[in-house]
Amino acid sequence: MISPKIKYLDESTFLECLEQQEFNRVIIDKNVNEEITLKDLEFNECKFININFKNIKLIRVDLIDCIFINCDLSNVVFDFRSITRVQFVDSKLIGASFINSSIRDLEIKNTNMQYVNFAGSHITNLKIDGSNLQDATINECVLEKIDFNDVDLEKSDILNTSLKNIDFSKCKIRGISIDLNSMKGMIINEFDSKYLVSLLGVKVR
Repeated sequence: MISPKIKYLDESTFLECLEQQEFNRVIIDKNVNEEITLKDLEFNECKFININFKNIKLIRVDLIDCIFINCDLSNVVFDFRSITRVQFVDSKLIGASFINSSIRDLEIKNTNMQYVNFAGSHITNLKIDGSNLQDATINECVLEKIDFNDVDLEKSDILNTSLKNIDFSKCKIRGISIDLNSMKGMIINEFDSKYLVSLLGVKVR
């Protein structure tokens, strides 16, 4: 796992960066009261603190070397984007979409990502700790070097995605929808083994 490469940051605002059409080496901790659209941009070496993105529409925005702390990015769309060396800490990404994205070195801590959609994404070096991924969609994904700790994945869809050697023993996985090929080689605890066996139509006494 490679952390965001951030050297020094200048204080700025969304409106200032929008005017310059550049989000590079800035720290932003003030919300915008008006609706703005950020299109075809790259957030590079940025830190966002206490930001609610409800008034900010992101269209084709890549994230490189970024940190989000106590931010609300619910329903934000990052489809077909590049997400590299990014951290989400104490944040909300409810309903966020990362469909068909290239994701590398992503760290998520204490974050609510219920209903998040990673379908079709290639994800390398993902670490999630103490976070909610209930009802998530993780279909047709390529996963490499995944670290889950205290992650709630209940009622999530995981289909056509190899989970071989990924450790779910410290996660909640009751109610997930998963196919046989996806579950081959996944690591689980004894408690959840009975549930997964039941998905195969096998009864354990």
